[in-house]
Amino acid sequence: MYLQSSGYCGYEVWPDTDEKIDCYTYWSRFTVKQIYDKLQPKRTYTPHISNHHSSAGDWNADVAIHGPQSVRHGWEWYEMGFFASWTPSGSLTLLCFDLPVKLEKDIQSIFCSQDVSCWCPYAVFLLISDVLLRLYDDSVWTVRNHITSGSDAHSRQRRSQEADYFLLHEIARHGIHVSETLSVAVRSLDAMQHHHVRFREHNDLIRSEKGRENWDRVGTRFEFQLRFLQGLLQRSEANDARIQNEITLVSAVHDRRYAVASRTYEDRLSMRQHREIVELSCR
Repeated sequence: MYLQSSGYCGYEVWPDTDEKIDCYTYWSRFTVKQIYDKLQPKRTYTPHISNHHSSAGDWNADVAIHGPQSVRHGWEWYEMGFFASWTPSGSLTLLCFDLPVKLEKDIQSIFCSQDVSCWCPYAVFLLISDVLLRLYDDSVWTVRNHITSGSDAHSRQRRSQEADYFLLHEIARHGIHVSETLSVAVRSLDAMQHHHVRFREHNDLIRSEKGRENWDRVGTRFEFQLRFLQGLLQRSEANDARIQNEITLVSAVHDRRYAVASRTYEDRLSMRQHREIVELSCR
């Protein structure tokens, strides 16, 4: 069930006998819908089969809602999971699941080129979230590019032939999914920021030797990333409104063209009937 979620974030503290942190773990899931340049409407859809059944024997963790078969239609899902374990001694283990190849290479490059602070369990995830933001940014602007190119194409089509309604619907469908994943990612990153604040409030290791708190560089970075992600969400919602406006315009032009054609047909039929009546009266 959790592996089929659009995203989440959680943590757990493992205290020692003195109720101090012995081990701190956190986990998260982020999904991104990546759209490619060549987008084709998909005629069939895969039904969702939930893993949550009454019988434990019916549960299957390998059931996937999305798969690589969608790439031929011009899009695919990135469903990524992260798990981190941290101890006060500075030991940090980070596990990344189901990363796209490009993201995997970017993360490896970042870890090889930058030092990772181990005084805070969330410091390492700042590097991960920076790379995730690039995926979300690309996802949003790819939809925008399809809307722009589609708007230009439909402007020409309105003067010549019928618009591609299936393509318009496909762009709108993907735009809605992009906004959904961004909204969930905003809530997940916001929750992670609050978890970090709670960690600082209950951890003595963040204090300097003089007893004064250090600057929260991790928190300020989280705040910046969160604002950037919220801006992408607003851009995605603007994309949704824009494609709906394009669909409304194309539909209005089609209705007007149909109405003109219907009136022309009715006028020709009326003239033909009138001509036949005149011919009969002349006889």
